Amino acid sequence: MHGVHFEQGKELEELEQVFPRFREGLADKTVLDFGCGFGYQSVAFCQAGARQVIGIDINQQALDAAAHRASSMGLNDPITFVDRLPEGLKCDVIVSQNSFEHFIDAETVLASMQSALDPKGKIFITFAPPWYAPWGGHMGFFCRLPWVQILFPEQTVIEARSRFRSDNATSYRDLHLAKMSVQKFSRIVKRSGLHCSSLRLDCSLGMNWLRFTPLREFFVNRVSCVLTSGR
Repeated sequence: MHGVHFEQGKELEELEQVFPRFREGLADKTVLDFGCGFGYQSVAFCQAGARQVIGIDINQQALDAAAHRASSMGLNDPITFVDRLPEGLKCDVIVSQNSFEHFIDAETVLASMQSALDPKGKIFITFAPPWYAPWGGHMGFFCRLPWVQILFPEQTVIEARSRFRSDNATSYRDLHLAKMSVQKFSRIVKRSGLHCSSLRLDCSLGMNWLRFTPLREFFVNRVSCVLTSGR
């Protein structure tokens, strides 16, 4: 899981942009922050009125920092940080922000969210960019050419990247890049049996009319949806 670093005070801005009135739906709710990273967003959920917040991530260093942050703000009781879902956990709200494109086994991840969802709860997923977007390869830090992940073979991109990163990655999988296209995401959601009550596709440069064309995979820059159990 890959949490996101937020500028303090703006932790919920992006969620509110793609999910209108999102903050209002947190009051007195149990919230699961899936891919919580350093805990900025988890703390913001609590400050927005959530009754209980569980932050989950696979990065223990990030979890330790998140726990320290919550403790320093006197939020030990309402916020818990874990590296695996507690058995029997049921949440009113589950949030996955800017992580889904990194889940190699995304179907299993979504199934775990589904298992933790209260029958009347909601899963909010928003991620960017999907794989075929101009910067879907996450290589913008060293290459200004868009669609590099499509134009060049994987090993060529990885070898070029190695000149700027010394993490010994040899594949997209090593980089936790799941090649999560819009179509792939849609298939995963459909197979899960969850109901998509809201879907928003934002295109590059505000050209949202492209989402209605066969070219949408190459221009949709953010995918946001609300999922429910459908029961």
